Amino acid sequence: MVFTLSALTEGLRQQSVSAVEALPGNGLVVQADDGAPAVLSDSQLDPATLLAAQSTGQVTELGIATVRAGADNRNATVAAFGRSDVHSVTVSPSVADDLSLAVGDTVRIGDEALRVEQVADVGQYAHQPVIEMPVATWQQVTGRDHVNALIADRAPADLPGAVWVERSAVTDLVPGYSSEHMSLLLIQGLLLIVSAVVVGGFFAVWTGQRVGSLAVVRAMGAGRWYLLRDGLGQAVLVLVGGLAVGALLGFGLVSLLSGKAPVAIDPATMALVLGGMGALGLIGAGLSLRPLVKVDPLTALNR
Repeated sequence: MVFTLSALTEGLRQQSVSAVEALPGNGLVVQADDGAPAVLSDSQLDPATLLAAQSTGQVTELGIATVRAGADNRNATVAAFGRSDVHSVTVSPSVADDLSLAVGDTVRIGDEALRVEQVADVGQYAHQPVIEMPVATWQQVTGRDHVNALIADRAPADLPGAVWVERSAVTDLVPGYSSEHMSLLLIQGLLLIVSAVVVGGFFAVWTGQRVGSLAVVRAMGAGRWYLLRDGLGQAVLVLVGGLAVGALLGFGLVSLLSGKAPVAIDPATMALVLGGMGALGLIGAGLSLRPLVKVDPLTALNR
């Protein structure tokens, strides 16, 4: 369950922020909302802010809008990204499949017809596929005369009504991402705790059933720490085997869900999750093995 939920968390994360994570630069300049950064969809930078930023160094204009794209009798809701460093119209593969588009075809956005010049993965934004285009084209199809943000390598100085956001925090500017992601991480954390409790309960029962035989070993001269090492060693074997089987079952379930649900496997994240489950399980097992340290052989044998 934890493995599958982790894959779902990663898949939903990519659907929300992959287009923003793929942007160049070291951060974004967005509108200040009572001193705090406004979310990208609400941010509006006026011409004065744009001119001030351009005078301090190289910046790239970024416009983001939710629009309806169409081709023939098919329609799809997409996120239109307009960038001043882009000179062609690029359509995500999912949009190309939904609208049966290929390079050279025409996609309709609003009242404008645009020629598709590339079909490539440009990410997703707020669970919507992205169509990327020059910022002038973006302003034409959306009817807007402003941009939402500026992409830059360093924070421009003295920008009125704007704030700099480091690259590590730009995902928080995507509407709804933070609450969605934190909710899923909280569920994962609770599942990890439940896993530790279940493992601890299993080893508590297992230890209770072996107290008599362990008391004999203790009476024959075995030290408490020997018994504890033996119990932890067996616990490690059980945990490793259980995690391996669980990971294989989770991977199989994720493979079945691929294409039907937003799941994705990130090896580093999965390794962290499995390591966390192993560590918590070992802690639970260690707590359940405390009677091995305190067991009195005479008392145990008389039970």
